[in-house]
Amino acid sequence: MERTGLYFFLLFFLPFVGALLTTPLISKFAHQKKIVDQPGLHKTHKTSTPLLGGVSIFLCFAVVLFVFLPLDNKLLSLILATIVLVATGLIDDLINIKPLYKLTGQTIAALIVVLWNVHLFKFMVDYFARFYLPETIVIILIIGWVVLMVNAFNLIDGIDGLAAGTAAIIFLAMAALSFIEGGRSSVLGVQLIGAGACLGFLFFNYHPAKIFMGDTGSMLLGFILASSHLFAIKYPFSAQLVLGSMFIFAYPALDVTYAIYRRICNKSSIFKADKGHIHHVLISLGFSVRKTVVIIYLMNLIFASIAVILLSFDISTRALFVTAICTFIGVVILFRRLLIISSRNGLSFKNK
Repeated sequence: MERTGLYFFLLFFLPFVGALLTTPLISKFAHQKKIVDQPGLHKTHKTSTPLLGGVSIFLCFAVVLFVFLPLDNKLLSLILATIVLVATGLIDDLINIKPLYKLTGQTIAALIVVLWNVHLFKFMVDYFARFYLPETIVIILIIGWVVLMVNAFNLIDGIDGLAAGTAAIIFLAMAALSFIEGGRSSVLGVQLIGAGACLGFLFFNYHPAKIFMGDTGSMLLGFILASSHLFAIKYPFSAQLVLGSMFIFAYPALDVTYAIYRRICNKSSIFKADKGHIHHVLISLGFSVRKTVVIIYLMNLIFASIAVILLSFDISTRALFVTAICTFIGVVILFRRLLIISSRNGLSFKNK
C-alpha cells in the first residue's frame, strides 16, 4: 500500500479497533480459565481481575505489522524478540516464575534486536570510542538499557491504566518526532501501531479495570518502545540526543531508578515488590486512582513535549547544560521527598 496519510491513519486505527474487539474475548477466556490477578500487599485493586490483556495488545500489534509493514531486518528481529518476551511474560502470568528467569527472557529478547541490527549502532560505538569505551561495552550498555526499559514498564504497571496510557503518550511523542524528521518509515509505523493498540486496550484497563495486561503486556510495551527508539536514532550521536531520550522515557525511568534507590536504602532486594512506587505515594497523599493516573499522564505529556523540543530543534550547549543540571537537581530533590513521604505514610518498609 502506498504510504499516504490514509496508510498511516490505518496503522493507528486498525490496532485500536482490534484491541476494542479482542480484549473482551480474552478477558472472558481468562475468567473461564481462572487466569486472574488476586489482590495483594503491593496492589491497589480489591477484587480478582483477569490477566492476559497483553495478549490482545500483542495480537493487534503483530497482525497489523505483518499485513501493512514491509518486513526488513529491523522488523523481523523485533517480531522474533517480542515472541520470546511474550512467551516469558505468559509463563510468568500463569505460574509466577522467579525474577532471574524473567530477566533471562528479557535479555535474550534484547540480544536478538541489538545483535541482529548491530550495524545500526556503529555511530554510537564510534562516539563512545573517544571516551575509550570498547565496542563490546557499548553494545552491552545498549542491551542493558533495553532490559531496563522493559523492567521500568513492568514496575509502573501497578494501577489501572497507568502503563497503557504512559506507553500511548510515549509512542505518540516518538511518532511526532519521526514525522517531524520527515520519516515515513517502518519505525513510524511501529510507533503508530503501538499507540493504537494501547489506546484500544485502555478502554478496558482504565479504572476500574476490567482486565490487566499482566507482565506479558507491560514487558512487551517497554520492549517495543525501547527498540523502536533505538531504530529511530540517527547520526550524529550527541548529548542533546541523550538528554532528549531521557525525557522521552522520563517517568518509567524515574520510577525504576527510584525503586532501586528506595530498596537499597531500605536494605531490601531490588527485586522485592513493595508499595512505594510513585503512584503509591500519590495515592497515600489522598488522590484517587483516577486522579493519580491523570497526574502522571500530565507528567508524561510534559516530559514528552520537552523531549520533542530537545530532539527537533538546535539547542545551544549552554541551554543543554542548564537543562541537564536542573534535571539532576530536580531528581535528587524528588527522590528525597518521596522517601520522606513513603516513611511517613508507612509505604517504605524493610523485609515485610
